[in-house]
Amino acid sequence: MCCPRSRSRTPAREENKEFRDNSHDNTVSLSELLDEDFQCLMRMARAMCNTLRRPNDRMTCTSTLSELEKFNATDSLEVKQNVRKFLRFYLKVLRWTQTYQPCVYDKWYGNCSQNTNKFMLNETEMQVWLEEGRSYMAIKTFEDGSTIIYSAVAKDPSAGWDDEGFKTLATTANQQHECD
Repeated sequence: MCCPRSRSRTPAREENKEFRDNSHDNTVSLSELLDEDFQCLMRMARAMCNTLRRPNDRMTCTSTLSELEKFNATDSLEVKQNVRKFLRFYLKVLRWTQTYQPCVYDKWYGNCSQNTNKFMLNETEMQVWLEEGRSYMAIKTFEDGSTIIYSAVAKDPSAGWDDEGFKTLATTANQQHECD
């Protein structure tokens, strides 16, 4: 007795074998797949970029996306894969900015909503995990209106790089002021 599933699997295995045997087609197909995925991610990034509140942020986002397009124009699969990984991370940063930047912007003018209090360390410091244990972002605003953004990314979250991020910033800022 033959089941329908075994019949449907046999041609697929043969197709996969033919697909793997022809390495040139495999490279072209992977490149096309990466390009298609890149274009999809870029459409999302452009849409998010248009929703950013500050014109300077929109300009920075637009220039970053155009640089990514230049990098992705290569024939190297390794470069395309790395561009795609960075773009996925950048989408997380854009999403965070899109969600919480209006509050930070409004805070300068006194209208901050209470939904971001879980990220606020105090009135001048905010922190958030973009990817738990791997991607961390912290923001500190100073009295003169300047802002420091601390971001860290690690492959190995057990390294402990995320501990005391603001203390590192404060130490660096104090050393810099002492040098001046």
